[in-house]
Amino acid sequence: MTDAETSPTDEGDRFIKLALSVLEGADPEGSASALELGLTIVRAGNRLQNDLDTYVNRPAGATWATFRVLFTIQAMGSVTPKRLARLSNTSAASVTSVLKTLDKHGLIVREPDPKDGRSVSLALSPAGEAAASELFRRNHARMEAWAADFSEEERALLVRMLGRILYGPRPPRVDYPRLN
Repeated sequence: MTDAETSPTDEGDRFIKLALSVLEGADPEGSASALELGLTIVRAGNRLQNDLDTYVNRPAGATWATFRVLFTIQAMGSVTPKRLARLSNTSAASVTSVLKTLDKHGLIVREPDPKDGRSVSLALSPAGEAAASELFRRNHARMEAWAADFSEEERALLVRMLGRILYGPRPPRVDYPRLN
């Protein structure tokens, strides 16, 4: 099989093996299973996000960031930009850019934040509610297609295990010197 004919599974397996060989040279005492776990989680998340963007969000004229922002505002009802960035796991710069686009299309409403006069509270306009609901429906249908190969028990187990990374304590910080 040539590179052009390599399946995603073969290519992923080959990449992991290459990464493990780098580990052997760079850190012979390092944990191969920890490296494989970390790379697999990141690669799986990226693959799912890219798939949702390619087959759902971009055809709708949106991006993954747009969906996350719309969905977070919809779920919260109203939210400040700072909290929106934190809850949607989106950088402040990306939130600002997405909000500009949503504002231009009349999908959000900005009002003074009653708790902090220096900030605004964001909510969805009726058109924004409709867009958020439709994008949610489409993204969820695609997620269901991805989840179809897993039993309910496997889904619950995977969610619990990934939850330990998402919600558990972070490993202690290590302050490495800059490389340059």
